[in-house]
Amino acid sequence: MKSLREGVICLVVVGMMVGATSGIGIAAGAQASKFDRFWRLFEGPQISSEKPKEVAAMAKQRRIIYNDDGDAQYGDWNPQAEEGVQGFLSARFSPTVGTQVDTYFWCIGNGQEPPWGKTPPEAIGDANQVMQLTYPLKVQRPDLLIGKQYWPQGYPHLLEGEKPQPRGGYPADATLRAFWSAFDYAKQEVRDHRYEYIMKIAQRYDFDGFELDYFRHPLFFKPGEEQENLDTMTQFIRRVRQGLNEIGRKRGRPYLLAVRVPSSPGQALRTGLDVETWLAEGLIDILVPNPGYQPYTDSYKAFIDMGHRYDVPVYPCFNCSAIARMPNQDLAAEKIRSVASNFWALGADGVYLFNFFVPGDLDKEGKWDKAMAHSWLNEIGSPETLQGLDKLYLPDNGASTFYIGYGNAPRRFPIRLVDGTPIPLVVGDDVQSASQAGTIDEMRLRVEVRNIDESEGIAIRINDVRLPPEKIQRVEERAFEATVTAPPLHRGSNEIVVLPGLNSTGRLSSEVTGLQLAVRYKHD
Repeated sequence: MKSLREGVICLVVVGMMVGATSGIGIAAGAQASKFDRFWRLFEGPQISSEKPKEVAAMAKQRRIIYNDDGDAQYGDWNPQAEEGVQGFLSARFSPTVGTQVDTYFWCIGNGQEPPWGKTPPEAIGDANQVMQLTYPLKVQRPDLLIGKQYWPQGYPHLLEGEKPQPRGGYPADATLRAFWSAFDYAKQEVRDHRYEYIMKIAQRYDFDGFELDYFRHPLFFKPGEEQENLDTMTQFIRRVRQGLNEIGRKRGRPYLLAVRVPSSPGQALRTGLDVETWLAEGLIDILVPNPGYQPYTDSYKAFIDMGHRYDVPVYPCFNCSAIARMPNQDLAAEKIRSVASNFWALGADGVYLFNFFVPGDLDKEGKWDKAMAHSWLNEIGSPETLQGLDKLYLPDNGASTFYIGYGNAPRRFPIRLVDGTPIPLVVGDDVQSASQAGTIDEMRLRVEVRNIDESEGIAIRINDVRLPPEKIQRVEERAFEATVTAPPLHRGSNEIVVLPGLNSTGRLSSEVTGLQLAVRYKHD
């Protein structure tokens, strides 16, 4: 969010992982009862582990991890903040109580004091909670930065026609536009600074753990120097792990370490993060891949399998900003359910929500029903509670965002119709079992196109099974739809191929621009 990003651009966001904690006072009266109930949420099922039993007890399954960006303390984002601690808690935290949210991450803001005089961690500590925190780093040593703030002899990196952007002079689409002021982790001074900060916060607050957010934002070394610094960052993780272990020994309870990383091992390595070594050496306790900019990708499956090989739970992330632009909230519900369903189907240990509050915060016209949105927190934290709920599945369409660095992936659409390029589509629901049980009302596939004359048709194959041409209907100038069945659709990864159909001229400019599958269930 804006108030947290100014002055913090491209730095590793470090934070406190949240869960229930002991040794912190509980507010009196009804407030105590409320948080007593919240405490019991954390006494949930455990994930089996070969780690020492006290660590295994801490590494229990977390159905939903809720990442709070931390700006609820500021009046410009949360007018209730002026009401004090209760106003701060009621904005985002309180609605998660009694839901499937088992763990709350709180991001430290920019160090501002809230109007009631307590820092957010202390306020939440009073309520027997823990969260995730982040302070800004002030740029005082240009020699420690990845980029430059100014270029005294012009801008040699600009192409013809490009204009330098403010705060760095880089092109508009350049990664370094966001990261010119990033600290270079190749420098010992930077690593010392970040380590000292982490230890200061971890020693001050009795939280369950600490999160290193390696995707907010993912540039830690100068471009071209990432591979030679893989061990540099691993040494930093080892140092943090050792420091947290020492704090854990002193308090008699382990201090967990979570990391949020790019979607795939390959993206992480290109960024300078050797995640498999971290797992192999037992340096991390929770792994959060797929930072949410590609919610329908299945690339994070490699990280799920890798984490489980080393007995580390894996929680793929969904950036809920993506549902803020949905045409209506019912479709937003179907999208977040489908993403969660895919996470569970591909073996995730739970769901990690990032920016869940953004659609509500951005709504200035009162159209976003926050109560409805909070009801989803009792749906997506389990495959069982997702059963029988309508969903909207989409294929991954890559990402092209200058501030996520190597986390970008190629766009899938548009696709030339004559190419017949397979389109992967992950379907998390067991649609075959649901079809046999008679609980599905309809499954409808929509294919969006352009440059196809009204007289031309398309052909569709699902998992190498051809749909009858009469099943495919043109519903709009640029869209076809077809009712589909399971089989050939099935749970997991499916392959959709769209080709020229009846009366087609096979023009090279005809393209598929999008695809979606609506799964509708029978409701009483």
